[in-house]
Amino acid sequence: MIQQSVISREKASTKNDIIRSVRRALRILELLAQHPSGLNAKQVSYQLELHLSTCYHLLNTLIDSGYVVKDPDTLLFRISGKIGYSVYGDASPAQLVRQLTPHVRALQEATHETAYLSLWDGEEIVLSSISESPLSVRVKVLTIGYSEGNHAMALGKAILANLDGPELDRYLAGRELPAYTPNTLTDIALLKEHLAEVCKLGYSLDLEEFLPDVCCIGAPIFDACGRIAASIAISLPRSRYDTRKEVLVPKVQQAARAASRTMSILGYVAPSRSVQEA
Repeated sequence: MIQQSVISREKASTKNDIIRSVRRALRILELLAQHPSGLNAKQVSYQLELHLSTCYHLLNTLIDSGYVVKDPDTLLFRISGKIGYSVYGDASPAQLVRQLTPHVRALQEATHETAYLSLWDGEEIVLSSISESPLSVRVKVLTIGYSEGNHAMALGKAILANLDGPELDRYLAGRELPAYTPNTLTDIALLKEHLAEVCKLGYSLDLEEFLPDVCCIGAPIFDACGRIAASIAISLPRSRYDTRKEVLVPKVQQAARAASRTMSILGYVAPSRSVQEA
């Protein structure tokens, strides 16, 4: 059971200019701000001591006004991006990982392959979450905080392909592109051509470019403004990739879209720097 909220109960007022329904709506917003993952109407009703029918009327009004959304997957009510910019606009990586990790787990369960999440912090692409499957390939070199080899991995390429030109140039400037396998692209011009194709496709592949006999499928995750913020991917052996690619690619893209919806609901805006700041 959700613990009782610390939000104070509505107090009687002798003022004639107080509109009680507005006060109740504001209290709902305050409560939802304390629960980013969302609450259902009964939980809101209980915590604020409102009649359930009144609670639904207020929630529907807030949805119609754009301040609250009802998550289509969980059916929970959440603060929308209209308010979320102040709540999550400067969210820490830890907060963001907490919100996106359920999508990583869901992808692992849907594919039965190990799933990964990387975040773009405006300078680096950092592996931030792993959901392992006991039946699948686990790339042992990949640990939380790993930020190398993104030119060779599906996680990294999904993000690099969606950076604008100056951001991509800044990322690549002075950076070594080591060859992890004979399949690794190490020429910047060829890499940029490949990334342009990845952007058009909407997903990225690592076909034994980072490790022999290991393939990965990745897809981009966008923030509330439609800018690249993260990526999600799975890894699997080449033999399984060859037989399951057509089934797995849509599942990875679906997970990325779901994660992007979460970013939009939260109003999260990915960090970036202009070329002048670099």
